[in-house]
Amino acid sequence: MSFVKRILRYVAWGTASFIGGWQLTYVIAALPFNMPIFVETFIRFCLSMTGAEYLGNPEDMATLALVLYWAIATLLVGGLLFLGYFALSCYRTRKIRNQ
Repeated sequence: MSFVKRILRYVAWGTASFIGGWQLTYVIAALPFNMPIFVETFIRFCLSMTGAEYLGNPEDMATLALVLYWAIATLLVGGLLFLGYFALSCYRTRKIRNQ
């Protein structure tokens, strides 16, 4: 497989993960719940590590939580896509060997 095709395939899988994570974040944002304490603690830890311990607007914490949810959802969707691709390739290999 040529280098360009391989890069194009990785870009396509990355884009599918990005869009799937974005859509899953819409579902998470529509759920009525308060921010869990461990999410707030993690965000405050990350802010302290970057030196931005003080937020000018307290509502920015919810936005940072959505960005965190999006990152986790994107990784989850990417992992599921990888598992689906792996299962499909194993199925194809097994089907070819049995013929």
